[in-house]
Amino acid sequence: MKKMMLPLCCVALTASAIELSAWRGETVSAWVPQGEKVVFGASGKSGASFSKKDAAPKGIHVKTGVARDVQFVTKVGAFDYASVPDRVVWGRGAINDGAKRVVSVNVDADAKPGTYEFGDLKVRVVDRVLPPAKEWKYYLDLWQHPWAVARAAGVEPFSAAHYAKMEPLWKMLAAAGQKTLTVTLVDLPWNHQCYDGYRPMIETVRHADGTWSHDFKLFDAYVLFGRYCGLGPHIACYTMCPWGYKVSWLDEDGKMHKAEAKPGSDFFKEYWGAFLTDFAKHLKRNGWFNDTYISLDERSPEDLRNTVAFMQEKAPGLKIAMAGNRKPSEFKGIAIDSYSQSLGHVNPDFLAEVPQRQKEGKVTTYYICCGPAKPNTFMDSELDEAFWCGFYPAACGLDGLLRWAYNSWPRDACKDASYGNWRSGDTFLVYPDGSPSMRFLELFNGIQQAEKFNILKRAGERTDELAALAAKYDLKAALNKKNGDFAALIRETKELLNR
Repeated sequence: MKKMMLPLCCVALTASAIELSAWRGETVSAWVPQGEKVVFGASGKSGASFSKKDAAPKGIHVKTGVARDVQFVTKVGAFDYASVPDRVVWGRGAINDGAKRVVSVNVDADAKPGTYEFGDLKVRVVDRVLPPAKEWKYYLDLWQHPWAVARAAGVEPFSAAHYAKMEPLWKMLAAAGQKTLTVTLVDLPWNHQCYDGYRPMIETVRHADGTWSHDFKLFDAYVLFGRYCGLGPHIACYTMCPWGYKVSWLDEDGKMHKAEAKPGSDFFKEYWGAFLTDFAKHLKRNGWFNDTYISLDERSPEDLRNTVAFMQEKAPGLKIAMAGNRKPSEFKGIAIDSYSQSLGHVNPDFLAEVPQRQKEGKVTTYYICCGPAKPNTFMDSELDEAFWCGFYPAACGLDGLLRWAYNSWPRDACKDASYGNWRSGDTFLVYPDGSPSMRFLELFNGIQQAEKFNILKRAGERTDELAALAAKYDLKAALNKKNGDFAALIRETKELLNR
């Protein structure tokens, strides 16, 4: 097994200190350089042991941990394994064992600006305030997988124990500014591409007289749970157009039935017509109608057109979300309320449509999944790529980022990140034990810098400098970058935004 070495996160160093800069209200995570002792205190409960004489000043909260090695297959179909320090374990018991060290610094919104040195850490607090994540304009959409949590924890899906296991993971995602809750309407909306299948959150029953009924209890409980954790406000419902077009239902005896419901077909209209009528009424009763999207993933223009036309007939006003690889204008006559473009298809023509969509209140993002090879957040990606992916929407004028899997884990993600034909790490950014990955932390660092960029841009500050920085986030160049080429750009980004 070979061990891959990732570059240090972009931190400035003096002879004896780790230096970090942050706005008030910001959380910054970074590698601890090799050889640094990281002896400093902390305010509050960090879960680690610190020296009292070096305690962090009021308003600055510090925690340390290690990045545990996780192995993975370096090439699909091969048995060539490598490992990287990726699973971040915070707190007591996670230090002094030779693993790569990680530090996280959170600055309270009301902290006093200035430079603070304590122990081996130097923190410069900038006289700016980053609002709470729930107020960020950045549109983050990482798809959640509740059934993966239930399987990994060995608990009954949607039991009290299951919700307890999901809560810290969902709250960690909310703290990154997540704007959507992933909800499933059908069985296996993406076939069974993950280790754990997705199941429907709404039970559909076809009665002997041919009528249909729907049980929304699980859907309601899960939406309320997601909102309690801070996810949303949008509810992304997958889907009326699943891969393979299969839908399922129960008869009055509890027997499961499945059939194809292709958009435009008679059975599609029967099955989804009854659903849309009930669903729209239910959403309006709960006050969720305006927050809900029927979401489609990489469907054809014909499928989208037939689905949307039927939605407008049965549930006018219900929103549509779509991930694809065309300009929104190419879906003639269809208003796509939330559209995400594959990163490899982001080009000037596509970006030219974004300002008008924003004026109309529509969301426009880009997405990464099994591609491109670079930049991305795979196990063998450079960490600088994760930062680049998080920041890029600000540079090109998009609203944010979609990634297909927050926690679609393989069999034992903490030990082996490999799964099937997917490139290792493609299916998840956090671990079943509640640990974030270094990839997730660096993506989050980039997202925070993107939010800061847009705050300054809206205020009309540093206009020329921001424009010059944005121009350096060139997609064509990034798709061909070699390892380490992102570091100077990321350092420049942090220096400008933290000035």
